[in-house]
Amino acid sequence: MGRGPEYTSKGTSMMRSRRISGIVFAAAILAAVLQLTAISANAAGVEKVNGLYLVKLEGTPYEMGLQQGTLFKEEIRDVYKIYLNDLIYKKWIKEYAILKGAQEAYANPKKSMAKFAKTIESTIPPEYIEEMKGLAEGSGLTYEDVLNMSAHVDYFAMLMCSTFVATGKATTDGKLIQARNLDWASGGLKELDKYSTVFVMKPSKGHSFVSIIYPGIVGALTAVNDAGLTVELNFSMAKENGKIGMPALIIVRYIAQNAGTLDEAEKLLREIPRIAGYNIMLTDNKTNDARLVEITSKTVGVRNLNPDGTLVTTNHFTTNELFGQNIEASQFSQSPSPDRYNRLVELLKQNYGKIDTKMAMSIIHDDIVKVNGTVQTVVFKLSEDKIWVWTRSREPGDYAEFNVKELLAK
Repeated sequence: MGRGPEYTSKGTSMMRSRRISGIVFAAAILAAVLQLTAISANAAGVEKVNGLYLVKLEGTPYEMGLQQGTLFKEEIRDVYKIYLNDLIYKKWIKEYAILKGAQEAYANPKKSMAKFAKTIESTIPPEYIEEMKGLAEGSGLTYEDVLNMSAHVDYFAMLMCSTFVATGKATTDGKLIQARNLDWASGGLKELDKYSTVFVMKPSKGHSFVSIIYPGIVGALTAVNDAGLTVELNFSMAKENGKIGMPALIIVRYIAQNAGTLDEAEKLLREIPRIAGYNIMLTDNKTNDARLVEITSKTVGVRNLNPDGTLVTTNHFTTNELFGQNIEASQFSQSPSPDRYNRLVELLKQNYGKIDTKMAMSIIHDDIVKVNGTVQTVVFKLSEDKIWVWTRSREPGDYAEFNVKELLAK
C-alpha cells in the first residue's frame, strides 16, 4: 500500500511525458504540412496580364489542384454555378445527351451525368483524379461535380471549332503559324467571358505547358508545351461512339503533358481508350510540321500537311479512314462545319505566301469562320515563342500577346 502513491506518481509523470512528446510530434507534423503548403502557395499565383487572368500552378497533382481551388475559389464557384449547374444540368444534358443514357438524362440530368462520369472515371490517369480531389478540396466543391465537369463534353458532345495551319511557302517567312477558334455555348454564356484564363502548368512529372481554358477544369482544349508541341481539339460528331473512354478534356491535357513530338502524340492517341469523335490538330515547332489526327472509339485517321504547307480542320472527318463517318450536325452550328472548312481553304489559297500573324488573325475571324459561339481564339507562332489570345470579352482584333518561353521559365 505504501508504494502505491509513488507508483501512481511515476505513472502520471510517464503519461504526461508521452502527452508532451505526442504534442511535440503533432506540432512538428503540422509545421511540416504548413511549410509544404507555403512552398506550394509560393509556387502558384494568380495575376491579370493584358486583361486576362494568368494562373501559375506547380507541384504534385494534388498540390496543383489545391492551388487552383484555393487561389481561384470564387471564380471557380461562379463558373460551376453558371455553367455546370444552370446550363449543363438544367438545359444541355436534356437537349444534347446524344451518346449514352439519353432517356435517363431527360428524367434526372444531374444523376445521369454523374452515372456517365463515374463509368468513364477508370480511364482517367490517377494523377488527374488526385488533381480533381485537390481542386475540390481547395474550392469547397464536391469531387463528383469536378469529375462531372471533366466528363461533360463527352456526354452531350457540343463543341464546334475551327483550326488552320500554314507553313513553308504559305507564310511570309516559311515559319509555322496556327490559328484556332474555340466555339462553345452557341453564343450564350457571356457571363463567363471574363473568366477565360491562361494557365501555366508545371507538373512534377512530364512536360510543362500553357493552356487556355476556364477555371475549375482539370484538363485542356488548347495547349502548347515546353517541347514546342501544340495540341488542340475540335469535336466531330461521329456515328461510331463507345461506352467508355478517356474524356476529351483529359485527352488534350494528357498529350500536352506526355508527348514531345508528333509521332509520340499520335502513338498515345492510338493507345488511349476513346469514347467519341474528335479532330485533334498537332504542330511541332522543332520540325515546322503539323499533323491532324481524327479519332473515334474504334478508328484513327491521320492527315499530314498538304504539299502546299497548309492543313485545315473544323468539325467533320476528312481523313481516308473516317471520311463520311459523321452524323448530321449542321443544326448545332451557326455556320456548318463544311462551310467553315471550305472558307478557310479558300482564304488560305487567296492569301498564299502572304500569311503572317496579322493575316492569320484576320482569316480565323472571317465572318463565315468566326461564329457567335467563338469564345476564344489562339494564334501560335512558336518560332518567335509567341501566342496571341483573343476572348469574346475583348474588342475585335484586340489580341493579348504572351511569350510562351518566358511563361514556362518563370
